[in-house]
Amino acid sequence: MELPPLGARVEPDALRELSDEGLDALGAELQATERATIAAMAPYEQHLREIRTRATELATERRRRERAQQVAQRAGVREAARSGGMPSLAAALASAEELFDAATPLTAVHAFLSTGGEVGFGFATRPGTMTFTDGRQQRQARTWGEARELHALGWDPGAPGVPGVRVHLAGSRVERVLSAADVVLDTATA
Repeated sequence: MELPPLGARVEPDALRELSDEGLDALGAELQATERATIAAMAPYEQHLREIRTRATELATERRRRERAQQVAQRAGVREAARSGGMPSLAAALASAEELFDAATPLTAVHAFLSTGGEVGFGFATRPGTMTFTDGRQQRQARTWGEARELHALGWDPGAPGVPGVRVHLAGSRVERVLSAADVVLDTATA
């Protein structure tokens, strides 16, 4: 479909010489061309609306599937934590068994809340550290081996006066300090 003809452009200097009737005639001609153009565009706009509607439906289905996958994953983590398939951080630190290689950075250890949400160790802006304290001072562990070593020396996760391990929810800046028993580790990825 072709666009309606626009007509010849009248130069601004020539517009000054037109009478009021001539200006009204040019205005009416432009309005008629605008209406014809809008009418010619209507099928395309309807087509675009249908495309956008279908794209929105696809995006909604993707989000529904992602949410269902997250719910299933969280349920799996909760079940594994309950059944002992995923040890708590406290149990893993105290375990005689080496669950991860000592050089494994804490950013590579997959940790979850016992309720199922994925977390990372440390501050959201500075991930990958675990603070330990002996009650007076504190030290940072950046690898699994450092964390195990500090725990073996009698240091506990936390800072003086603030017991627990600092975690942040994966993909966010939300941070919490939790008991090491409330954080479970995925040893299958070790």
